[in-house]
Amino acid sequence: MGSDYYRVRAEVYFLTPEEGGRSCPVPPLDRGQEPYFVLADLGLGYTEEGFPIRSMVRVEPEGGPAYIELGVEQTVQIMLNRIEGVVIEPGVSFDLAEGAKVVARATVVSVLE
Repeated sequence: MGSDYYRVRAEVYFLTPEEGGRSCPVPPLDRGQEPYFVLADLGLGYTEEGFPIRSMVRVEPEGGPAYIELGVEQTVQIMLNRIEGVVIEPGVSFDLAEGAKVVARATVVSVLE
């Protein structure tokens, strides 16, 4: 029986404030610490009000403690819920958002589980 989520390795580019992204850096990511949760736009459609339907995901460091730098592409692990009709495979791209604000763009490099 499979799990209820995908764990993927992804290249993620966090937008700078000038590009419309976060106004401050992402807090340090460290296993055992509070995880960083964001919303992923996986192409699930839109609400009646025209907002994208997004899914909560968890971003984790690719090894030891990590800092997410703005304006730099980095490799991280992302845990996504399995959603019927959504295929997650290498090459799939999606936006990451905090609330309504897109803060990063991600591309799946490999599916780990």
